[in-house]
Amino acid sequence: MNIKKWAVVFGVCFLMFLIVGGVLLKIGLDRKAYYELPDRGVPRIDIKLNGVSLEEINGGSKDIKYGGNELNIYGEGRIVGYEDVEVKGRGNGTWVQEKKPYQIKFKDRVDLFGMGGARKWYLLANAVDATNLRTAAAFYLEDMLNMKYRFEGEFVELYINSEYEGLYYLTHAVEIDKNVVDLKDSMGILVELDNVYGGWEKNYRTGEGDLLTIKDLVIDNNSELAMADFLRAYNELEDAVNRKDYEDLQTVADIKSFAEYYLLSEFTVNPDAYWTSFYMYKDGVEDKIHAGPGWDFDLTFGNKAWGNWMGEKFYSPTETMVRKGEFLSKEMYEEMGLISNDMNWYEWGQQLSKIIFNMMEVPEFREEVSKIFVERMSGREEELVGEIYRVAERIYEAAKTNEEKWRGGNFGAELESLVDWVKKRYEYFEEEYGDGVNKRVMFL
Repeated sequence: MNIKKWAVVFGVCFLMFLIVGGVLLKIGLDRKAYYELPDRGVPRIDIKLNGVSLEEINGGSKDIKYGGNELNIYGEGRIVGYEDVEVKGRGNGTWVQEKKPYQIKFKDRVDLFGMGGARKWYLLANAVDATNLRTAAAFYLEDMLNMKYRFEGEFVELYINSEYEGLYYLTHAVEIDKNVVDLKDSMGILVELDNVYGGWEKNYRTGEGDLLTIKDLVIDNNSELAMADFLRAYNELEDAVNRKDYEDLQTVADIKSFAEYYLLSEFTVNPDAYWTSFYMYKDGVEDKIHAGPGWDFDLTFGNKAWGNWMGEKFYSPTETMVRKGEFLSKEMYEEMGLISNDMNWYEWGQQLSKIIFNMMEVPEFREEVSKIFVERMSGREEELVGEIYRVAERIYEAAKTNEEKWRGGNFGAELESLVDWVKKRYEYFEEEYGDGVNKRVMFL
């Protein structure tokens, strides 16, 4: 009798175990299994396309969305699977490269590698960065500067339909989201200053001729109201800067965020800063304009991927890019033969924004820049260089495999060139900004 009783109890417990286990598997949106794969030090993402080839995606518009795909992530001895994943191209200048960047979008919010849940994610190709390290280094600098909204990423090897596509850098999409740019007000808006590609999108021209485009909104149908409020405030910002009125400047702009953005863009010598991919946000009518998050770093840290287009002075670690605000001028483009002399530069829109250059002529703003450098960056050269070496060691095997597929080259030599540039840049910045808030910064 006791044996039968215990058999029944055991059977009930076992049945409950199966039921609970099944429920937990259903609740957890991921399929998990263990695997064995050659380990090159980074996780692997494998995308199985649904009814479309990679050649079709790469040969079409980056804006075409392809749904119903399957995505598996291999890492730390397990596989996590997702279904009905949307895939599309992304980027502007990066989309025309042979190695393409992509956006992936999940049905539900997913937290990938502990970076915080979101639906949209980018797979950055780093096609013009022989080290693959520049974006990761810039994100680390964002963290050093303690920027309010800053990115982090994870290196992965990308396979599409089981074909190896190279080493990629996975990170959040630039959007309004609680784990990216966390805006709450119904008039909250994320704006891009885009004097390069903004002319081909719906744009709003500022008093000084810069082109602003809407990147994201808290409420989509508030676009015109939210943009009207942002444009009003931005024009007030331009006016205050032109008058060198620091008191008025403080009322309309978050000074610290602009000083942080300047230090990030200036230290990395980002050719896109003040020209395109310059993001700002405002969380409602009562809020100020904030600069950030920082973005687009594949051509930074002295990267000569564009050869002599910019000139040797541009690549120098001892030059101040924004000093005269002319490194990407109309004249330079004409000299390179990229535009004709009879092209209307203003109507085309491709001018370099002078907003932060003009801010740097306001003494109190320069003092804020120097103060933040002293508090957050000064004396931390070895930390930044150490982080670059740490990541380089981790991705070494994957980077070499990527080289074999895409570009050849010498990862070790490229790494040492990057580190040497960063050291010289740090030495220059310590001299320019490291003496404290009373340091006199020379211009012109």
